[in-house]
Amino acid sequence: PHEINGYTNHLNSNMRRETFLSGDIGGTNTRFMLYEVEVTEEILQMSLKSSHVIPGELILNKKYQNQEFDSFISVLKQFLEDAGSSKPPITACFACAGPVKNNVVRFTNRDSWHIDGELIAEELGIDSVRLINDFLAVGYGILTLDETTECLVLQGGTKDPTAPIACIGAGTGLGQCFLTPDSIGGIYQCFPSEGGHAEFSPRNDLEVGLMDFLKTKFHHKNRVSVERVVSGTGLVNIYEYLSLKFPELVSPEIHDMIANAGDLKGAVIAKNQDNAVCKKTMEIFITAYGAEAGVAALKWLPYGGLYLTGGLTPKNIDLMKDPNGPFMTALLDKGRVSGMLCSVPIYAVLVENLGERGAHYMSFKMLQDIEKKLPPPAPVSKKTISPVPTALPMESPAVSLSTMILLSTLLSGGGFLLGYMLSKRK
Repeated sequence: PHEINGYTNHLNSNMRRETFLSGDIGGTNTRFMLYEVEVTEEILQMSLKSSHVIPGELILNKKYQNQEFDSFISVLKQFLEDAGSSKPPITACFACAGPVKNNVVRFTNRDSWHIDGELIAEELGIDSVRLINDFLAVGYGILTLDETTECLVLQGGTKDPTAPIACIGAGTGLGQCFLTPDSIGGIYQCFPSEGGHAEFSPRNDLEVGLMDFLKTKFHHKNRVSVERVVSGTGLVNIYEYLSLKFPELVSPEIHDMIANAGDLKGAVIAKNQDNAVCKKTMEIFITAYGAEAGVAALKWLPYGGLYLTGGLTPKNIDLMKDPNGPFMTALLDKGRVSGMLCSVPIYAVLVENLGERGAHYMSFKMLQDIEKKLPPPAPVSKKTISPVPTALPMESPAVSLSTMILLSTLLSGGGFLLGYMLSKRK
């Protein structure tokens, strides 16, 4: 074992290479990434607090169609065979598009895809397998960002390393999560949220009409989720409402294109903002997105940074980056507490692979934790403390009788005798 900063690292001095696995599991596709790393003291002691590049040499990155496999374990075995793995990876972390509970997830659109992390670890001989929600993986992916090249600063400010980080991202749905640092090394831990299912709050009469339309459409008596507005499907909902309210402004050609676009209806709307209905759709969407981002900022006060992710963020960056535009105006329009948000650093994330990066981050961190093991208690200081002599030579001229009595008293703990002797000397 080697001693580092007062702790013992129980790493075998013989260097070795190990693999670790990450994956992004959606309803339609599954992507796996297998990495290899040389297990060294430097790697194990590496802080993930401010590292944009997580260690690991990529061995294989491959995507599979879920419909071609009866179960998740079968596609995972196929990947490990394709990678030519001679032994199982040490760790695996999978970001799953579904609710994770007790390291288990079931996919609502694929009944046979029941994934149990513990069973996978046991069957394949992996030391540790962790399943995390896909947006939780996005939260951890934030920690790998190079903000100078992968983000656009929407509002500057000094990041507080002791403060929370918040993340909100519009895409197929509306994801939200937050991160808090530990009290030791400032390493952030991410926590999930279902904030996208909080109530949509209309800001004017037109949006009140939108809420009433959505309550009728989705058979909700009292409320609708903000995700019904701020998401890819939200764009379609807004357009549908406006096209019924303002039929004279509808372009039959664009309307037919939207109707026949399948999952790309939102993209068609965004590309046709020369049409008044499409333009107003985007305005309502981007304003509601900004307002909900501001709500997230109020909830978590993320002076460590508020990050806007999801596929719709980079695609609509021109509508978001104007400090006086509808997005930032709605974000900061929070009445009496608006001033609290003016010092929150706000970043629009321009890359769309944070989920994969977050799973990579977590799998490597799991490998670190397994390899390092728990350190023993901190060792006692090596400073030499001179022992107090138990006896002094009587013939020493420098030692008086009173000094000998004092030392004897201190060694025996006799405080009363010491006080008595001192009073006699007076």
